[in-house]
Amino acid sequence: MKMSKFEKKFVNSKKQAEKNIKLVERLFNQIDLSNVKKVLEIGCGIGVITSYLAGKYRWEIIGIDLDPEQIARAKKDNNENEYLKFFEADATNLSFEDNEFDVVLSFDVLHHIPDWDKALSEIVRVLKPTGFYLLNDLTLPKFTARIFKYLFNKYMGVYTVIDIENNLKMNRIRIIYKEKPKINILMRHFSIVSKKNTT
Repeated sequence: MKMSKFEKKFVNSKKQAEKNIKLVERLFNQIDLSNVKKVLEIGCGIGVITSYLAGKYRWEIIGIDLDPEQIARAKKDNNENEYLKFFEADATNLSFEDNEFDVVLSFDVLHHIPDWDKALSEIVRVLKPTGFYLLNDLTLPKFTARIFKYLFNKYMGVYTVIDIENNLKMNRIRIIYKEKPKINILMRHFSIVSKKNTT
């Protein structure tokens, strides 16, 4: 599901960018970054996090998004170079090799993907053994999720935090850190740092 113009205005705002960069750094405090060389951001939008990481850490960073307008703007606003690349791509069918990335990030993107579980399987596939997956997204309380699954499952990712945790465990991803969801009546914002298990 592509975002509306209103959603794009919100997620592409300077305030949201600053918030996401702080969140990335906070989640990075939970992992060992010493062996990181290659990172993938799923749903990179206009490339704010992707370009920030490439500039600060000098890792090879690839940002992908399904929306060609977002990728066009990411390329326009950021100079691609040996550390930074942007591609239009579908998270449920990644064109990357198995075990290619040390870290995969997805921030506020899974709820836009009806086949979110397929996207998670692809993320696990492209993660190196012992690679890290950092997830921040919206979810629904259990009761609301049941209703939304019935009404909107074909149009958006509908899941609970427990659904995400169970899917990660099924895909042999170990949760090493999670932040308690910030709860309101309809939605919960949550963050998880996880690590691929090779055993």
